[in-house]
Amino acid sequence: MNWLRNIAISVVAIATSGMAQAQMPHPGDERPGDRAIGEITAPIRMVEYASVACPHCRVWYESIWPMVQDEFISTGEMRFIYREMLTGQPQLAALGFLLADCAPEDQYFNALHLLFETQEEVFSLAREQQSTAPVYYQIANALGVSNDEMDACLADETLQQAVFARHQQSVADGAQGTPAFFINNYLLTTNPTADGLAYVYHVDGEPLMLDGDLVPSTNDADTFRRIILYLAYEHGEDTGN
Repeated sequence: MNWLRNIAISVVAIATSGMAQAQMPHPGDERPGDRAIGEITAPIRMVEYASVACPHCRVWYESIWPMVQDEFISTGEMRFIYREMLTGQPQLAALGFLLADCAPEDQYFNALHLLFETQEEVFSLAREQQSTAPVYYQIANALGVSNDEMDACLADETLQQAVFARHQQSVADGAQGTPAFFINNYLLTTNPTADGLAYVYHVDGEPLMLDGDLVPSTNDADTFRRIILYLAYEHGEDTGN
Protein backbone atom coordinates (compact mmCIF):
# COMPACT_ATOMS: atom_id res chain seq x y z
CA MET A 1 0.00 0.00 0.00
CA ASN A 2 1.46 3.34 -1.07
CA TRP A 3 0.37 5.36 1.93
CA LEU A 4 2.64 8.33 1.22
CA ARG A 5 1.41 8.73 -2.36
CA ASN A 6 -2.24 8.70 -1.30
CA ILE A 7 -1.61 11.13 1.56
CA ALA A 8 0.46 13.41 -0.71
CA ILE A 9 -2.46 13.71 -3.14
CA SER A 10 -4.79 14.63 -0.29
CA VAL A 11 -2.33 17.17 1.18
CA VAL A 12 -2.07 18.99 -2.15
CA ALA A 13 -5.83 18.92 -2.66
CA ILE A 14 -6.57 20.42 0.74
CA ALA A 15 -3.72 22.95 0.57
CA THR A 16 -5.16 24.41 -2.64
CA SER A 17 -8.83 24.18 -1.72
CA GLY A 18 -9.10 27.46 0.22
CA MET A 19 -11.65 26.04 2.63
CA ALA A 20 -13.46 28.69 4.65
CA GLN A 21 -12.97 28.56 8.39
CA ALA A 22 -15.93 28.60 10.71
CA GLN A 23 -16.13 31.37 13.28
CA MET A 24 -14.51 30.03 16.41
CA PRO A 25 -14.10 31.23 20.00
CA HIS A 26 -10.72 32.52 21.16
CA PRO A 27 -8.12 29.93 20.09
CA GLY A 28 -6.82 29.75 23.64
CA ASP A 29 -10.17 28.40 24.83
CA GLU A 30 -11.08 24.73 24.82
CA ARG A 31 -13.40 23.64 22.00
CA PRO A 32 -15.69 20.65 21.52
CA GLY A 33 -13.63 17.83 20.06
CA ASP A 34 -10.30 19.07 21.42
CA ARG A 35 -7.82 16.43 22.59
CA ALA A 36 -7.19 17.38 26.20
CA ILE A 37 -5.93 16.01 29.48
CA GLY A 38 -5.87 17.45 32.99
CA GLU A 39 -8.52 18.95 35.22
CA ILE A 40 -11.14 20.95 33.34
CA THR A 41 -11.22 23.51 36.16
CA ALA A 42 -7.42 23.87 36.36
CA PRO A 43 -6.24 27.50 36.70
CA ILE A 44 -3.77 27.13 33.82
CA ARG A 45 -4.90 26.24 30.32
CA MET A 46 -2.21 25.52 27.74
CA VAL A 47 -2.90 24.81 24.09
CA GLU A 48 -0.04 23.35 22.06
CA TYR A 49 0.06 23.40 18.26
CA ALA A 50 2.47 20.72 17.13
CA SER A 51 3.25 18.09 14.52
CA VAL A 52 4.42 14.53 15.03
CA ALA A 53 6.68 15.11 12.00
CA CYS A 54 8.30 18.30 13.33
CA PRO A 55 11.80 17.82 14.80
CA HIS A 56 11.47 20.90 17.02
CA CYS A 57 8.23 19.48 18.42
CA ARG A 58 9.97 16.19 19.18
CA VAL A 59 12.76 17.95 21.05
CA TRP A 60 10.20 19.96 23.04
CA TYR A 61 8.40 16.74 23.84
CA GLU A 62 11.59 15.05 24.99
CA SER A 63 12.98 17.99 26.97
CA ILE A 64 9.98 19.86 28.36
CA TRP A 65 6.90 17.65 28.25
CA PRO A 66 7.94 15.49 31.27
CA MET A 67 8.15 18.63 33.42
CA VAL A 68 4.79 19.92 32.17
CA GLN A 69 3.14 16.58 32.80
CA ASP A 70 4.66 15.97 36.23
CA GLU A 71 4.51 19.49 37.69
CA PHE A 72 1.39 20.95 36.14
CA ILE A 73 -0.95 18.37 34.61
CA SER A 74 -0.58 15.61 37.21
CA THR A 75 -0.92 18.11 40.07
CA GLY A 76 -4.24 19.44 38.76
CA GLU A 77 -2.82 22.86 37.95
CA MET A 78 -3.08 22.63 34.15
CA ARG A 79 -5.55 21.65 31.47
CA PHE A 80 -3.47 20.71 28.39
CA ILE A 81 -4.91 20.76 24.87
CA TYR A 82 -3.11 19.39 21.81
CA ARG A 83 -3.95 20.69 18.33
CA GLU A 84 -2.55 19.16 15.19
CA MET A 85 -0.54 20.80 12.41
CA LEU A 86 0.97 19.31 9.28
CA THR A 87 4.42 20.86 9.60
CA GLY A 88 7.87 19.34 9.21
CA GLN A 89 7.09 16.58 6.71
CA PRO A 90 3.36 17.01 6.02
CA GLN A 91 2.76 13.56 4.56
CA LEU A 92 4.32 11.83 7.55
CA ALA A 93 2.49 14.14 9.93
CA ALA A 94 -0.83 13.26 8.27
CA LEU A 95 -0.05 9.54 8.50
CA GLY A 96 0.79 9.90 12.17
CA PHE A 97 -2.38 11.79 13.03
CA LEU A 98 -4.52 9.32 11.06
CA LEU A 99 -2.94 6.54 13.09
CA ALA A 100 -3.73 8.43 16.31
CA ASP A 101 -7.31 8.88 15.14
CA CYS A 102 -7.58 5.11 14.61
CA ALA A 103 -6.56 4.37 18.19
CA PRO A 104 -9.10 4.18 21.01
CA GLU A 105 -9.98 7.63 22.36
CA ASP A 106 -8.12 7.07 25.61
CA GLN A 107 -4.97 6.10 23.69
CA TYR A 108 -4.55 9.36 21.75
CA PHE A 109 -1.77 10.80 23.91
CA ASN A 110 -0.04 7.42 24.03
CA ALA A 111 -0.12 7.48 20.23
CA LEU A 112 1.60 10.87 20.22
CA HIS A 113 4.20 9.51 22.64
CA LEU A 114 5.02 6.59 20.34
CA LEU A 115 5.01 8.73 17.20
CA PHE A 116 7.53 11.16 18.70
CA GLU A 117 9.66 8.29 19.98
CA THR A 118 9.87 6.76 16.49
CA GLN A 119 10.08 10.02 14.52
CA GLU A 120 13.78 9.76 13.70
CA GLU A 121 13.41 6.13 12.62
CA VAL A 122 10.53 7.05 10.31
CA PHE A 123 12.49 9.98 8.87
CA SER A 124 15.46 7.70 8.21
CA LEU A 125 13.32 5.12 6.40
CA ALA A 126 11.66 7.83 4.30
CA ARG A 127 15.03 9.32 3.33
CA GLU A 128 16.24 5.90 2.25
CA GLN A 129 12.99 5.37 0.31
CA GLN A 130 12.16 2.35 2.42
CA SER A 131 8.70 1.48 3.68
CA THR A 132 7.65 3.12 6.92
CA ALA A 133 4.75 0.65 7.26
CA PRO A 134 6.46 -1.69 9.76
CA VAL A 135 6.97 1.18 12.22
CA TYR A 136 3.39 2.41 11.91
CA TYR A 137 2.01 -1.12 12.23
CA GLN A 138 4.09 -1.63 15.36
CA ILE A 139 2.70 1.56 16.89
CA ALA A 140 -0.85 0.65 15.90
CA ASN A 141 -0.55 -2.82 17.40
CA ALA A 142 0.78 -1.35 20.66
CA LEU A 143 -2.37 0.80 20.79
CA GLY A 144 -4.69 -2.14 20.19
CA VAL A 145 -5.25 -1.48 16.47
CA SER A 146 -4.80 -4.34 13.99
CA ASN A 147 -2.98 -3.94 10.67
CA ASP A 148 -6.25 -4.25 8.75
CA GLU A 149 -7.95 -1.67 10.96
CA MET A 150 -5.06 0.72 10.41
CA ASP A 151 -5.15 0.23 6.63
CA ALA A 152 -8.86 1.02 6.65
CA CYS A 153 -8.32 4.19 8.69
CA LEU A 154 -5.55 5.46 6.45
CA ALA A 155 -7.75 4.96 3.39
CA ASP A 156 -10.76 6.68 4.96
CA GLU A 157 -11.23 9.98 3.11
CA THR A 158 -13.48 11.35 5.84
CA LEU A 159 -10.71 10.89 8.43
CA GLN A 160 -8.19 12.43 6.03
CA GLN A 161 -10.39 15.48 5.51
CA ALA A 162 -10.76 15.85 9.27
CA VAL A 163 -6.97 15.83 9.78
CA PHE A 164 -6.42 18.45 7.09
CA ALA A 165 -9.30 20.59 8.37
CA ARG A 166 -7.76 20.61 11.86
CA HIS A 167 -4.48 21.80 10.36
CA GLN A 168 -6.22 24.62 8.51
CA GLN A 169 -8.04 25.67 11.66
CA SER A 170 -4.71 25.75 13.52
CA VAL A 171 -3.30 28.08 10.86
CA ALA A 172 -6.39 30.28 11.18
CA ASP A 173 -5.82 30.35 14.94
CA GLY A 174 -2.49 32.11 14.33
CA ALA A 175 -0.11 29.17 14.76
CA GLN A 176 2.15 29.83 11.81
CA GLY A 177 4.86 27.42 12.97
CA THR A 178 5.37 24.64 15.46
CA PRO A 179 5.48 24.29 18.31
CA ALA A 180 3.32 27.27 19.28
CA PHE A 181 1.26 27.72 22.42
CA PHE A 182 -1.58 29.60 24.03
CA ILE A 183 -1.09 29.85 27.79
CA ASN A 184 -4.19 31.34 29.40
CA ASN A 185 -4.97 32.95 26.04
CA TYR A 186 -1.51 34.48 25.53
CA LEU A 187 0.09 33.34 22.26
CA LEU A 188 3.64 32.08 22.84
CA THR A 189 5.82 31.70 19.75
CA THR A 190 9.47 31.63 18.77
CA ASN A 191 10.69 34.41 16.49
CA PRO A 192 14.04 35.89 15.44
CA THR A 193 15.47 38.94 17.15
CA ALA A 194 15.54 42.23 15.26
CA ASP A 195 19.09 41.54 14.06
CA GLY A 196 18.19 38.00 13.02
CA LEU A 197 21.07 36.52 15.01
CA ALA A 198 19.03 34.56 17.56
CA TYR A 199 15.57 33.24 18.31
CA VAL A 200 13.65 34.37 21.38
CA TYR A 201 10.19 33.75 22.79
CA HIS A 202 7.46 36.21 21.87
CA VAL A 203 4.08 36.78 23.53
CA ASP A 204 1.30 38.06 21.28
CA GLY A 205 3.96 39.12 18.78
CA GLU A 206 6.15 41.05 21.21
CA PRO A 207 9.49 39.80 22.63
CA LEU A 208 9.06 38.21 26.04
CA MET A 209 11.06 39.81 28.82
CA LEU A 210 11.69 38.10 32.16
CA ASP A 211 13.65 39.97 34.82
CA GLY A 212 14.53 42.56 32.18
CA ASP A 213 16.05 40.09 29.72
CA LEU A 214 14.92 38.54 26.47
CA VAL A 215 14.13 34.83 26.83
CA PRO A 216 16.14 32.68 24.41
CA SER A 217 14.19 29.97 22.64
CA THR A 218 15.91 27.01 24.22
CA ASN A 219 14.45 23.62 25.01
CA ASP A 220 15.06 24.03 28.69
CA ALA A 221 12.49 22.84 31.21
CA ASP A 222 13.44 25.45 33.82
CA THR A 223 12.94 28.29 31.33
CA PHE A 224 9.61 26.95 30.15
CA ARG A 225 8.42 26.53 33.73
CA ARG A 226 9.15 30.22 34.36
CA ILE A 227 7.24 31.16 31.21
CA ILE A 228 4.18 29.14 32.22
CA LEU A 229 4.08 30.65 35.69
CA TYR A 230 4.64 34.17 34.38
CA LEU A 231 1.90 34.00 31.73
CA ALA A 232 -0.52 32.23 34.04
CA TYR A 233 -0.14 34.38 37.13
CA GLU A 234 1.87 37.55 36.52
CA HIS A 235 1.70 38.86 32.96
CA GLY A 236 -1.74 40.42 33.12
CA GLU A 237 -0.89 42.26 36.32
CA ASP A 238 2.42 43.53 34.94
CA THR A 239 0.87 44.87 31.73
CA GLY A 240 -2.41 46.10 33.15
CA ASN A 241 -4.41 43.61 31.06
